[in-house]
Amino acid sequence: MMPEQTEQVGLYVLGTMEDADRADFGRAMRADPALQAAVDRLAAHLQHLDDTAAPAPVNSALWQTIESKLDGASASENVVAFPTHRRALPQWYGIAASAVIALGIGYLAGSMTTTAPREPLMIAVLLNEGDAQPGAIVEAFADDSIRLVPLEDFAVPEGRILQVWTLPDAGTGPVSLGTFSDPHTINLTGPELPEPASGQLYEITLEPAPGSPTGRPTGPILVKGFARPPV
Repeated sequence: MMPEQTEQVGLYVLGTMEDADRADFGRAMRADPALQAAVDRLAAHLQHLDDTAAPAPVNSALWQTIESKLDGASASENVVAFPTHRRALPQWYGIAASAVIALGIGYLAGSMTTTAPREPLMIAVLLNEGDAQPGAIVEAFADDSIRLVPLEDFAVPEGRILQVWTLPDAGTGPVSLGTFSDPHTINLTGPELPEPASGQLYEITLEPAPGSPTGRPTGPILVKGFARPPV
């Protein structure tokens, strides 16, 4: 798949593609099973993230604007009416949507190398401590590895590093899964742990480089969240 096609897949799945381009892409997708499969994979991947987030009500002003535009459409236009029940959008959707094209390119590029992309056992949306906005997404796999998708640019002062932790149980205590300094999608492999479980805590702290001197979190918690199984 060409890079421009990968970007088009992200635009198509998000629904942000122009109508004419969407029609052209739809025809290309029907003629290319590999392109259709890429769309299906990314849509399923994002659905996993959607299922982990609690719904939040949509601003009523937004719906009023949409409805006013629909009311102004001519009768000859093919307009699909919105249902009476308005689906609440996930809290993280606005931020994730702005990043998903770049993240989707990486995801699709990796998934194209295998016939069946790995499925996470658990997914956690990590929220910041201030306004509870999503700062990262963790996908936890059965082999003690995670895929970390930052959704914000974490400020890392000189001499500090970001460290990822999980709390498999109270008896074990917090366990480091690895460190990173650049906010990009990465894979980390921690020590041997029990399989990830629903409700398991994941968090990112700011630590002295090259990592916590005590083997436990010592710096401020930047984001944290609890795992849920993909639905």
